[in-house]
Amino acid sequence: MSVSKAKNANVQLLQCLVDAEDTVDSDYRFLVDGKDIKYVTTAPGTFQQFVSEDDFERIFGPVLLGELLPPFPVGSWNKAHVAKDPTTGEIAFITTEIVAFPGVENLWHPLKLNELDFTQKESLRQRVRISSHPELFDGKPVLVKTAVWPSEIPAMVNETAIYERISDKGIGPKFLGHITEGSEGRVVGFIVECVQDARIAEPGDLESCRKALGRLHEVGIKHGDINKHNFLVQEDHNVILIDFETSKQCSSQELKDEMNALKESLEDLDIRGGREVLCSE
Repeated sequence: MSVSKAKNANVQLLQCLVDAEDTVDSDYRFLVDGKDIKYVTTAPGTFQQFVSEDDFERIFGPVLLGELLPPFPVGSWNKAHVAKDPTTGEIAFITTEIVAFPGVENLWHPLKLNELDFTQKESLRQRVRISSHPELFDGKPVLVKTAVWPSEIPAMVNETAIYERISDKGIGPKFLGHITEGSEGRVVGFIVECVQDARIAEPGDLESCRKALGRLHEVGIKHGDINKHNFLVQEDHNVILIDFETSKQCSSQELKDEMNALKESLEDLDIRGGREVLCSE
């Protein structure tokens, strides 16, 4: 007696950007056969008759892959579009193609590691997670930050360049290398060391935070997001800056304005920014 293989059993949902109103395309990122990254867009209304009010089915991998999507096409492709076939009305893969997605080009650090070789320990945000890799620190935790959607790449490009500018200056976490999408894919992120035994800055840390921000300003760079969650205070009161997505070269007046705004920022009770790179052994 033969047992039928579950549909898309070799496919894993990695990430998705689903339009809540279902009025524009939704985007999905999948891992196929444990090694190939593929992107799929679905047309608005494709699953409308099959999903509940809370849209659970469109974002839950087992249901999405096993019940909603048709079998993944074989062959060489990394982007596909799914919609209702205009002739039959059935949900189908309408197109498949090979696309050169944008990635980070400034590979200033010599180390590149495959994102699939990391073991995730904790997800801090959709794009930020604490992970481990056998080639780094004997498998101890590191911080991995990725940007896989086209809209996220410019910020990743900028932050990677800022890390090059501040390398070995004691301003941010140590930059450990670049992240590739699969073994031979584009660069979609980076690895930095976890800031051990640190806490979020408080108003009483103003002077230490000024010193940290001043080190960044000495190289002519404005941080751009001086909320207290981006200042990590260590036990010796040394402060490490993080999150350089919006950092940029600025005039001396802009740097002065940012420094003057620091006190108010540290006193802000807004909890946004939340957990970032707080790690402990």
